[in-house]
Amino acid sequence: MPWQKTSGFLKSELQAVKNEIQSCTAALHGEVDQVRAEVKEVQDGLSTWSDEVISLQSTVTDLKKELVELREKSEDMEGRMRRCNIRILGVPETPGSSSPVAVAKLLAQVLQLEKEPMIDRSHRGLGKRNTGDRLRVIIAKLHYHQECVEILRRARSRAPLHFNGEPVTIFPDYTVSVARARAAFTEIRGLLRGREGVRYGLLFPARLRITHGSEDKEFTDPGKAMDYVKKKIIPTSDEGRTVWMPGDCSLR
Repeated sequence: MPWQKTSGFLKSELQAVKNEIQSCTAALHGEVDQVRAEVKEVQDGLSTWSDEVISLQSTVTDLKKELVELREKSEDMEGRMRRCNIRILGVPETPGSSSPVAVAKLLAQVLQLEKEPMIDRSHRGLGKRNTGDRLRVIIAKLHYHQECVEILRRARSRAPLHFNGEPVTIFPDYTVSVARARAAFTEIRGLLRGREGVRYGLLFPARLRITHGSEDKEFTDPGKAMDYVKKKIIPTSDEGRTVWMPGDCSLR
């Protein structure tokens, strides 16, 4: 019968479609299983790398802390090595002007010392010699620390100093970082200079101590120190005043 042939043909076609769907489904299941396996592998890898990153972060943190400690120790060691050093600025660069003998005579004359100090060694600062007005500094190492302290004390109390009619400045030989930190307080010290009822001092390495009335404050941050001075010490009408401040000759 024609309808039976048609029915058989449809069944055959449906079976073929079913088989094809089953085949495709099996292939999809296989691909899904493969993707799952790959995702699991990636997750395991990410977990491992996450642990590695955490470990590395901890190591970096420890290394940063150690680096800070080493820098502080290095800074402290360099500062201690310079404790007996002084710097002299303003001496003309003539032959022998920076020799230990010449420096000892200069200090005794300028500071009116009873005897010439013992200088272990002295030299001009590094850099190319300048024939103009800008003179290289003389760096001198004194044999005795107490002589260094006394020289710096006299240099501060007898300022301004002159040698052969020319102005000279004598100040401590600080490291670069300490010198910069201390220089950051120059403007504040200029504002406080000469004010009644105010005492201030720059402590080593770079701490500004201000005594105003019964209040005693110490600052390591120039910004906070400036805010305190403007709010507590300087009248509003006086904020625009500028005061010249000489070079830093403070004792450590």
